[in-house]
Amino acid sequence: MMRTLNIKTGWSALALAAACLTLATGAALAVPSITWTGNNFPWDISADGSVVAGNTADGNYSAFRWTELSGAIDLGMHTGGLAAGGGTPDISDDGLHVSATVITADSLYATQGIWTKGIGWERSMPPIPPDGGVSGEALGSCWGLSGDGTTLTGFFWRPDHGMTDGSAHANTWNRMDGVFTHLPTVIRNYRGNDLNYDGSVVVGWSETDFGTWQPTVWENGGFEVLHSSDSWTQAQGVSNDGNTIWGNAYNPTTNQVEAAIWLRTPGGWQEQTIGVLPGTFPGYGSATLYDIADIGNIGVGYNEFNNGQGTGFVWTLNEGMVSAEDFFTSYGLTFPANYVISSLTALSHDGKKISGFGYDSTTGVWEGFVVTMDYVSPVPQLTDAKSLSFEPNFPNPFNPTTTIALSLDRAQNVRLEIFDARGRLVRVLHDGAMIAGRNEMQWDGRNGRGLQTASGVYFARANGEKGEVRSQRMMLVK
Repeated sequence: MMRTLNIKTGWSALALAAACLTLATGAALAVPSITWTGNNFPWDISADGSVVAGNTADGNYSAFRWTELSGAIDLGMHTGGLAAGGGTPDISDDGLHVSATVITADSLYATQGIWTKGIGWERSMPPIPPDGGVSGEALGSCWGLSGDGTTLTGFFWRPDHGMTDGSAHANTWNRMDGVFTHLPTVIRNYRGNDLNYDGSVVVGWSETDFGTWQPTVWENGGFEVLHSSDSWTQAQGVSNDGNTIWGNAYNPTTNQVEAAIWLRTPGGWQEQTIGVLPGTFPGYGSATLYDIADIGNIGVGYNEFNNGQGTGFVWTLNEGMVSAEDFFTSYGLTFPANYVISSLTALSHDGKKISGFGYDSTTGVWEGFVVTMDYVSPVPQLTDAKSLSFEPNFPNPFNPTTTIALSLDRAQNVRLEIFDARGRLVRVLHDGAMIAGRNEMQWDGRNGRGLQTASGVYFARANGEKGEVRSQRMMLVK
């Protein structure tokens, strides 16, 4: 695997620390810690970061559930040679449910299942749904689980329809009522990758006429293609409220498949690409977001430089995308010398737990991990979060002007900056004294040179004189 070392001019540990203080409450930083999950591939993490789910790396790709107390426990029902690598396990917010591709009770076919602590596996098939069938000794595969642990998604096989409207069709299955839902057709093959908390919004990919993939969302009995191109792109995840989607999309300006975010607006889904790591080869490399924390200003994913060579990355407000190695090193965290970080896969809701996996370059053994980012010192600080806070900007989305309101518990000097989704400074809106109480400022959507900025995601960041740092996400729609 190839890794990058210097990802941005002006890079420094202090700059990244300042960016990630937006995750904290203004307190001092502590050195992160690594917890190893074993010879496996962690793919998802519970809301509080205490439970991890993924595939074992022993060739069976069996689903496992890990806690620090129990270690990695093989959940069984692996498919062996039947679609062994089909699907990625997910975990519910409370850590009590795991979804995965498993084997049927008669051990003949691969199918979809949800494991529940104290109950075990429940399967979506059999019975085989209408128009469903067997393809390659599989009924289908599982790729995502709703936050409440009730509903899975993936696809089921329709082998007799391959020449008409595709042989793989996205579906959901609810373990509570046993309802199997065939999601609306999009002419060719398509798959669900993830669901929001209650399973009402499904995201994934649908096939183009050229056989490539395009990010797609299903909700309210219909579907929408988020971005159409001839490149291989998809939606990988969706927030619990169903209003934010992430994955990757083709950027014609850069000729790159870039990590991307879509935000729901009154006018429809608004796309914002956030780039690739330096050294990514146009047309062959790509970047994709696997997860974004609920706080909204940190995400993780995988960047492929060229033909399978890649590494994990972290996206933050100030610095945009940085390699996983640079991110952790900036906090003083060093992985073993021979360990290569392959990918970062998931975040706890507060962004303080990061799961991923890599391998030992000397032995080739894969090893999963969870990094705990102790952004906040356990010692209470005088610069408490209440001393400086944003109120919701209005309107939001906006065009072209929005009002940004800051509440201060005391008079102080504040620097208010506007950044774009790639972490580039757009404009310094205020730098000086503010009174105690409510302070209003207007941003007209223009940069520091007076030029109108493009539609997209922007962040207001406030820096207080005692080290407080707060941020707020905004959407400019034209």
